Amino acid sequence: MLFARRPALAVLTALLIATPLSALAQSATDTYYQFLLARRLEAEGDVKGARAALDRAAAADPKSAEVRAEIAALHLRRSERAEAEQAAKAALALDEKNVEANRVLGLLYAAAADGERSSVQTAASLRDAIVHLERAAEGTTVIADPNLYFTLGRLYIRVGTPEKAVQTLARVLTQNPNSVPGRLAMAQAYAAAKDLKSAIGTLQEIVEDEPRVASALAQYQEQAGLLMDAAASYTLALAVRPGDRELKVRRIAVLLEAKEYARAAGFAGDARKQHPTEPVFARLQGRALFDAGDRSGGIAVLENAVKTFPRDTSTMFALADVYADAGRSQDAERMLRQVIAAEPGNHNALNYLGYLLAVRGEQLDEAIRLVRRALEAEPDNGAYLDSLGWAHFRRGDLDEAEKYLTAAAEKLPRNSEIQDHLGDLHARRGRLAEAIEAWTRALNGDGSDIQREEIEKKINSARVKLQNAR
Repeated sequence: MLFARRPALAVLTALLIATPLSALAQSATDTYYQFLLARRLEAEGDVKGARAALDRAAAADPKSAEVRAEIAALHLRRSERAEAEQAAKAALALDEKNVEANRVLGLLYAAAADGERSSVQTAASLRDAIVHLERAAEGTTVIADPNLYFTLGRLYIRVGTPEKAVQTLARVLTQNPNSVPGRLAMAQAYAAAKDLKSAIGTLQEIVEDEPRVASALAQYQEQAGLLMDAAASYTLALAVRPGDRELKVRRIAVLLEAKEYARAAGFAGDARKQHPTEPVFARLQGRALFDAGDRSGGIAVLENAVKTFPRDTSTMFALADVYADAGRSQDAERMLRQVIAAEPGNHNALNYLGYLLAVRGEQLDEAIRLVRRALEAEPDNGAYLDSLGWAHFRRGDLDEAEKYLTAAAEKLPRNSEIQDHLGDLHARRGRLAEAIEAWTRALNGDGSDIQREEIEKKINSARVKLQNAR
C-alpha cells in the first residue's frame, strides 16, 4: 500500500490488548469481540486465526455487511483477489453503501484495469472502479484513506476528467503535502488539464527536498517552453540518477532547442565518453558543434560515428542532414541513399531525399515517387505534403502543387518554409495579393529554413506590381 490504511487499527488493537482475556472469553460468541480478535490476530501474523474469527463473527451476525467487508479487506491485504471480490460483493448485497466493501472493489477493479488486454475490458474496469471508489469516498466520515483518493485521482486522469483528479488529489496532499507520488499525480492532472504552470509549481514546491521529482518537473518545463529551467532540472535529476541515458539525451536536446550549442556539445562529449557504445551522443555532439559554428568539427564527429556504427541509419541520417546544411548536397544524397538501401521503408529518409532533389530541380519524377512512398506511411504529414507539392511546383504541375501545398499549409500554419512555398505558388499563378499574405505568414511564423531578406524582397516586388496594375 502506498499509504497507511487505517489509523484506527492501532487504537482498536490497544483496547483489545488492554481487555482481560477472562472477560473476553465470557463473550466469545459476541460479533464485535470476534471482529476485534481478528484484527489482533492479523496484527500478530496469525492470518488463519483472523479469518476463523471473522467467520465466527459472520455466523453470529449473518446480516452484518461490516463483517463481510472486513473479510474482503483481509483477502485484499493478502492479494487474494477472487476471494476479496466475492466477500465484498456479499457485503454490498447487504448494504450497497458499505464504505469498506466499495473501497475493496474499487481498488480491485483499478488494479484489473492495469492488466486488461482488451480496451473494452479496460474501460469497463475503469468505470466500475470509479463507481465503487466514489461511493467509498462519499461514505467516509473519519479521516479519509489517502490511498483511496490517490487511486481515484489517477483513474480520473486515465478517463480524461483531470479537473476531478485535481480536486480528489488535493485531499491526498492535504494529509501528506510532501507525498512524492501524490505530487507527481497532481502535476500530471494539472498537465492533462493544460495547466502547465500549476503542474510546474506543484513539483517546484518539493524538488529541493525531493529531487526524485526533478525529471518530471523538467518535462513539464520543456513542454511550457522553459528550456533553460528544464535543462537545470534535468541536471538535478542526473545528480540522483547519474547513469540515466535518457536524462542526458533530454538535457542535451533542450539545450540545442535553446540554442545553447556550446553547452550541448560539452555535455554530449562527456556522455560519449561515459557511453561509448551509444551513437546517439555522437549524433547530438555533431549537431551541436555544427550549429555552434564548428562545421568541420561537427561533420568530422558524425563521419567518424558512421564508421564506428556502420549499420546505424540514424547516424547516417544525421550526417546527411549536416551535409545538406553545409551545402554539400551530393554528399547528403549519397548518405540518404545508403539509409534507404538499408531501410527501404524509412519514410523520413524517403521524404528528405525527395525534397533534396526537388530543391535542386533534378530527377523530379524520382523525387515525386520517393515522397509518395513516404506519404504512404504518414498520409497526413504536413512536411511530406509540402515536399510533394514543391516537387510538382518545380516540375511545373501547378494544379498538383497547389493541392499539396495548400494542404501542407493548413496542417502546419506556423511553418515559415511551407508558407513561403505557398506564396511562390500564388505568385507564379498571378495571385499577388494571396502571395503577399502567404509570405507575410512566413515572416510571422516559426522562422525555420527561410531567408527573411529574400521574402521581404518578394513582398516588396509583388506590392510594386500590384500598384502598377491599378
